[in-house]
Amino acid sequence: MRKPRIRAIPFIAAVLLLIGLILAAGDRLSAMFAPAPSDPVRRITLFYTSDEEGYLEPTRDRVRSYGGSAQVMAALRQRGYLPGGEQSLLLSGGDMWTGPAISTWFEGESTVAVMNAMGYQAAAIGNHEFDFGQERLRANRKAARFPFLSANLTVKDTGERPDYALPYILREVNGVKVAVIGLTTRQTPGIVVPDNIAGLEVTDYAEALRRTVPRAAAEGAELPVVIAHVCPTDLHTLVPVAAELSIPLMLGGHCHSVVENVEQKGVRIIGPGAHWQSFAQVEIAFDKAARKVVHTRADLVRVEHPLKGTPLPSDPAIAAIVAGWSKKAEAALGEVIGYTRAGIPRGQPLYDLLLHSWLWAYPEADIAISNFGGFREAIAPGEITRADILTTWPFNNDIVSVDLTGAQLVENLRRCGGAAAGLTYRRSGEEVEATLDSGRPLDPAATYRVLVNSYMYAGGDHYLFKTQNPNGTSLGVPMQDPVIRWIQAQKTSPQHPLETLLQDKALSPRR
Repeated sequence: MRKPRIRAIPFIAAVLLLIGLILAAGDRLSAMFAPAPSDPVRRITLFYTSDEEGYLEPTRDRVRSYGGSAQVMAALRQRGYLPGGEQSLLLSGGDMWTGPAISTWFEGESTVAVMNAMGYQAAAIGNHEFDFGQERLRANRKAARFPFLSANLTVKDTGERPDYALPYILREVNGVKVAVIGLTTRQTPGIVVPDNIAGLEVTDYAEALRRTVPRAAAEGAELPVVIAHVCPTDLHTLVPVAAELSIPLMLGGHCHSVVENVEQKGVRIIGPGAHWQSFAQVEIAFDKAARKVVHTRADLVRVEHPLKGTPLPSDPAIAAIVAGWSKKAEAALGEVIGYTRAGIPRGQPLYDLLLHSWLWAYPEADIAISNFGGFREAIAPGEITRADILTTWPFNNDIVSVDLTGAQLVENLRRCGGAAAGLTYRRSGEEVEATLDSGRPLDPAATYRVLVNSYMYAGGDHYLFKTQNPNGTSLGVPMQDPVIRWIQAQKTSPQHPLETLLQDKALSPRR
């Protein structure tokens, strides 16, 4: 009987097929578990505040509570911010520290400490960074764990940058090299005490960007963004330059305005408001292969809540730092000097309180004038402390006595305006009609003794006092001191509140 033959060719073919299937499956398994090719589109998050001005603690009106650095930090964390994280940056548009007493009394030291703890990566240099002089600015920069940026701030004699400023920094965010470029408002020389900015020049924005962006690119920057202590409305004029330089984002400040989602020619402009009452969150999708932004989205996050509602979450670490500085401020400035039942609102009541107190303290003077920008906050209802007065008038200015003719005084009022005591005035176009409290018209030829603050006397806000009379006399007295002494002298109480005296015009301009 013949044995059946094994059909070798089909058997071999089957084995080869099986081997092929195994190899193919292995290829598929390798493909499944091999690293995926990197996504060329990277997502970057920028968090941005501006004009913090030392508002470390929340502020309140009769309805709502606003801001607070600890509350902002909690809100940032809820939005995914992680200090030191690799996918986001926290940035500031400048004007960091002049404001409430908790910051002003310490010349910004407390605000720098809080911003360090929050993990800020950079801040633009604003005009108020110069309020305590360049040496204090230099000291605060040394204490800060983040750089101060300005591409258009230079030393006049050399054209070099001052030692406390960098034009830009490079930060890698989610694998993208981001150049953060700073700008300082060109208004700075006219709104800062001249001595505090001596030797510096604030140059043209467009020239600074055209000079800086290529330098950053040469160092490997892929994505340039601008943080500017410049009003968002002024940033609009820079849109053609930004588009030319492939800058997709300009984050502004200075004017305290809230601007959301304004985009022109592929350039987005954001204004986050002020005093840590809100912040901007900007999401950028960046294609590394094409080296371009494919999408941006901006949200404005408000940090506020109704007083009768659930309080905002507070970051415990930041709250502890703020509490420590608050305790120090209370020890230095917590003395109660008076009482107001309803509070003293911004406007004429505050003007009267400050300026008539000057004339009360210095009865040899005829007139007192202050720039409107010196009045920063209302006085809240309740007990009045020294801290309240410093918060209301936070600037480090002395009182200066200067003799002027009526004509010279009118020229200042025509040019700059201002709050006044000892006279009333009305402007109509270029005409100024001024009347003394006695009812007599201001005499253009007569000489009057006028009290102003040292900022105004030095030429701040474009006043002419020092030009008109370079022999003005500093009284060596901080401008807040007469207010404190007058309030103390009135012995106000819940039964005899301060506003009653103001309403009754009992604030005498003479002792």
